[in-house]
Amino acid sequence: MNDLVGKTHVFSDGDSITVTQIKVRDGNEEWVTYSVQQGPGVPRRLVMSLHEFKNTYGHLFGISEDNNPDISD
Repeated sequence: MNDLVGKTHVFSDGDSITVTQIKVRDGNEEWVTYSVQQGPGVPRRLVMSLHEFKNTYGHLFGISEDNNPDISD
């Protein structure tokens, strides 16, 4: 669907965050589904609006509100 899906950021301690899906819901708002892996446990799957995701984790993937890659198909 876009360039962000499938990307993973691995932190220095081995924990990681992976974008698994971006989907349009609630009219025109895009939502990001992502997994967070912490230690040897089961990954947590979370959903966040694209706007909030970019503000919270965008710097890890090289995106921000000012640097908006084409994330739609």
